Amino acid sequence: MYGLLVVDDEPHHRRGIADMLRGLRQEYRIFTAKDGEEALSIVLDNPVDIIITDIRMPNMDGLQLIEALLKQPRRIKIVILSVYGQFNYARKALTLGAFDYLLKPLKREEMSEMLGKLETSLEEEKRQMLEAESLKRKLHSSIPVYEQHLLNRWVRGELSDSDQEEMSRLLPDRKASLIITLKFNQVEEFEEFKLKFKSWFQPLLDLIGSSICFYLDGMEPLLVSILSPKHQVEWLLHSDLVQLAEVISRVQLEFGLSAAIGVGEIVADPYRDIHFSFRQALDALDFTFYQGYSSLLIFSEIAYDPKKPVLRPYSSESKIGTAVTQLDRKLAEEALEEFIGQLQEGKRPSPAHLKERVLYMLVTQTKNNEALLGREEAGNLISEMEFELPACPSLGELTLKVTYYLGRIIDGMENRKKNKSQVIIQMCIVYLEEHYMEDLSMEMIAKRYFFSPAYFSGLFKVQTSLTFTEFLLGLRIEKAKTFLGDSDRKVSEVAFAVGFRDAGYFTRIFKRETGLSPEEYRKNMVV
Repeated sequence: MYGLLVVDDEPHHRRGIADMLRGLRQEYRIFTAKDGEEALSIVLDNPVDIIITDIRMPNMDGLQLIEALLKQPRRIKIVILSVYGQFNYARKALTLGAFDYLLKPLKREEMSEMLGKLETSLEEEKRQMLEAESLKRKLHSSIPVYEQHLLNRWVRGELSDSDQEEMSRLLPDRKASLIITLKFNQVEEFEEFKLKFKSWFQPLLDLIGSSICFYLDGMEPLLVSILSPKHQVEWLLHSDLVQLAEVISRVQLEFGLSAAIGVGEIVADPYRDIHFSFRQALDALDFTFYQGYSSLLIFSEIAYDPKKPVLRPYSSESKIGTAVTQLDRKLAEEALEEFIGQLQEGKRPSPAHLKERVLYMLVTQTKNNEALLGREEAGNLISEMEFELPACPSLGELTLKVTYYLGRIIDGMENRKKNKSQVIIQMCIVYLEEHYMEDLSMEMIAKRYFFSPAYFSGLFKVQTSLTFTEFLLGLRIEKAKTFLGDSDRKVSEVAFAVGFRDAGYFTRIFKRETGLSPEEYRKNMVV
């Protein structure tokens, strides 16, 4: 039986979700709270395993609740309730550690599926907790915990003078050495797998030379090997490389896993310089972004510059812009292929730098076409892209994602162009938001967009549900609220700043619209 807490500031939503959950899981203990503060209090006093929470709430919202729960020792599964257009909030919640999110209005079958996922995850965590302690003891039986941490600091170049003396004592007469790193694409039950794999891998390395194997702290699953080859030359022999390549094949055959091996260069003084080889081995592993898993990656043999700058203009970007403007999907895909190729000319940049540059191109295309896409749609697109692109594990997947988002931009523009009136009114709104402080009239704006005043007036009302005068007045009042809350300007200065030429008239209109005079509104904001 699990304890589940529903958090929502709307009473009927809260009751509806709780009733749905009771119907799906009669054995659950269901708690409810109206905001994050009440939820936190319930969590401290009750066995809560799952929280389903709204994002926007008074006192403490859903994101603040997640941050507060991170400080608690108990791990709770959190599901965020979101509505269309709030993806940015849901993305932040997932970044903070939320388990998943559901879109309102909630459907019974979606809730049932989510409960199944939650239960599977909770049961798996319980099982892992029971096994974790004994597995950890077994894992470090060959290398004591202190020595494990000492090795981690050694390869990272973090040893103090006393640490170096201790390392010399533990590993006397260490010859020229290099770092070999090995990582797996996906490993379930990794705690169980660790000891078994290291015991299997160590004898294979011993065919090449003497080695020490350990797992890197905080970067699982990554196995690090410090290898001193049997021969005295300053590189691995062809036979050594063949041996390492066979390891990758055998990992696939015996464990059903895809693995990549990164190899740094040999250093003559490992006590002092092994961190250089370690950094090279990690950089080589980064190259799996381009080459894929099941690869043996030798740092000295790959055309890779992790510090290569890519924030410069490329000729293909203008081609992408032209294709998007022309709504030509095929031309956009061809220009994108050229752009990705130009980014990789010479030595390839780090995956992070390449993703940042591609994201910059996409965001630029989105902002350049914001008038046609609509501000909200453009903002949602940018939020999604900023979340999805950095998580792409390979160049192939990144290219597919970018192609998808270019298609989304083009589709959004096409849909907007099908309703020309809507697009023009949106452009008009953007203009008003940028020029609200000027002396504006409906006749002036209608002329700007080549409409008669009568037609424009009706069109504006259809698209916005407000008359032109109502919309402009509402915009100016909202801007005035911002100025009153964020500055010490005089009321007369605020009036002129938002387009009123008479401070007394502004005061009367502001009180009519808000129920408060400007000074009263400012005092309330301070309180």
